[in-house]
Amino acid sequence: MAALILNRQRLLASRDALDWAAAGLPYIGALLVELEDESWYVQVAKIAGAEHYLMEHRAGEARRHVWAIAHSRADLVRALLGFAQRDETWMTGFQWEALEFDEQTRYVRLPPHHPMSSRSGLIIDGFDGPSTVSDDEHDALRNEF
Repeated sequence: MAALILNRQRLLASRDALDWAAAGLPYIGALLVELEDESWYVQVAKIAGAEHYLMEHRAGEARRHVWAIAHSRADLVRALLGFAQRDETWMTGFQWEALEFDEQTRYVRLPPHHPMSSRSGLIIDGFDGPSTVSDDEHDALRNEF
């Protein structure tokens, strides 16, 4: 069963728990929903000053890492619940873009319009993150959830 992970606590990824966690952004920093295979997950952070959320989805490996923006909490919760329930349509309604991964350096390069890029002009509540993160550094950050 999929789990909602907050502050190293694993919770059942129910609609109520996901809505409660999304309402707690930015105070909780970020949230993570992962399947039993921990390399399949969706992580979320809130974009400051708007009811918009950055979603990043990893489908088993770094080369299969995409991102999109949810423009409302309701859309975010719908997507996360669909992911947790393995509903194949959970990604519909969003403009997903692949993150470029360099196999040699093991770094993801964020496009300029990605909310965590220093060039986007956007701020992620609770984060002062780098514009590039290696796959190993990314996994280390995930372990902080």
